[in-house]
Amino acid sequence: MIDFIFEALRKVDREHFHHIWRRAQEGKLEGLTEEEERLGNIMLDHSDVYFNQFEFSDVLADREFDPESEVNPFLHVVLHAAAEKQVQARDPIEAFQFYNAMLQNKCSRHEVIHLLMTILLKFLYPILKQKKGQFHLDGYRNLLKQYKSRKPEKILELLESEPDPLIETEGNSKSGQIFDEIGAAMKGQNFKSIEEAQTFLDALMAKRNADSIPEFLGLSSNQMNHLLYQPFGETSDIVMLSRNLSKEDLLGIPLVKEAIYFMKRLGELQPLRATAKGNLPQAFAREMHDRFPEHSHFHYSIRSEEEDSKLSALRHILDMAGWIKKRDQKFSLTRRGQDVVEKEFGVDDFYHLFETYVRRFNWAFRDLYSSLDIIQQGFLFSCYLLHQKAKTSITVKELSNCFIQAFPSVLGKEERDHPMEVEELVRHAFSVRFIERFCEYFGLVTIQRKKGHSVLDYFLRITPLFEKMFQWKLSGAQGI
Repeated sequence: MIDFIFEALRKVDREHFHHIWRRAQEGKLEGLTEEEERLGNIMLDHSDVYFNQFEFSDVLADREFDPESEVNPFLHVVLHAAAEKQVQARDPIEAFQFYNAMLQNKCSRHEVIHLLMTILLKFLYPILKQKKGQFHLDGYRNLLKQYKSRKPEKILELLESEPDPLIETEGNSKSGQIFDEIGAAMKGQNFKSIEEAQTFLDALMAKRNADSIPEFLGLSSNQMNHLLYQPFGETSDIVMLSRNLSKEDLLGIPLVKEAIYFMKRLGELQPLRATAKGNLPQAFAREMHDRFPEHSHFHYSIRSEEEDSKLSALRHILDMAGWIKKRDQKFSLTRRGQDVVEKEFGVDDFYHLFETYVRRFNWAFRDLYSSLDIIQQGFLFSCYLLHQKAKTSITVKELSNCFIQAFPSVLGKEERDHPMEVEELVRHAFSVRFIERFCEYFGLVTIQRKKGHSVLDYFLRITPLFEKMFQWKLSGAQGI
């Protein structure tokens, strides 16, 4: 069914392309829709490169283009039109902002449109290649925000290093359902224009993306996208972060205790000269390590900051938060950091620290696991898992299995001989990064550790602070 749908859509598209091409050559674009007129003008602009493909597009319906080795001229024109429309309509606004930023960097209009197309294709390519999945608009918008401040000549290189957008895996039994639904819905339809067909498909996809998914514990694709890409924005229908946190709540959080002590001592000793490697001086590092050991059940002495990854991470987090700085090989508090020390640590300070930790600090900093960025990116969904599953005790393994079931593609991030090895790696990475170094560090869970047991067999449950901090709008676990 998947191949049939793509074949049918290719034939309709290319026959229609040929009609637009003829009208454009004859200078008779009047009377066409705005989208068709845009496509016609773009085809004329590219006629020196793709003349033969456009000229014989009506008989090229069966022609396959290998996305790995050749350019599909019809896709190129569609992407070009899409990029131009985004800029013209300022939808998304990030495309318009990116466009203006690149023009200010001495790019021509055509060069900017092609940069936009390349970024757009980054999100479309996995869908076109595997013929499944949905476009992650929030991820696309976030990437445009990041890249508008980059040098144009660096963007292609940066894009190559970006992880592929998440889509369903081949093993998912539902991977072809969307195409079956489209095929069934389009059967018998007679569209008079590309716009009419697009409007029909937009409505169909909007309905599908709003349906709840068992693997997401009842959340829809739209809601999951918001949790992944706008955790501090478009999630008010799912959860709100409470500001009704007391002084006792805040000062009981391990990370907050460490941050306050670090900054108070730095304020007393500043300026604090860094080591030759740029680290905290040995005496200060040892004081922090002895007071807040990296492993509470195993004490050891250190000779430098580098031997305590938790302390090293804390320094970077406070620097990212804008509370400490290092200038001329000397550590000191910033003005903002001085304000935090002098006044009572409040809710605004806490949420600034919280957002810095989840959005700016790299959770892979302290371990040797592969990137597995989805563990950090999906932190708010994992908190939803806790809300649904950890009000009473649950094992680390059970919770990590729920995470893997929601994001099965995470198993494809590691190339291993045995699938079980991959699952174990992901479970342990989830345990370390999310449960121990995020949830426990922020006082959101308690972990019942047992000597001689695997960490995956430890039991955990949410704390009163978790229930106070996260005000969930959805209740009643579904699926899994």
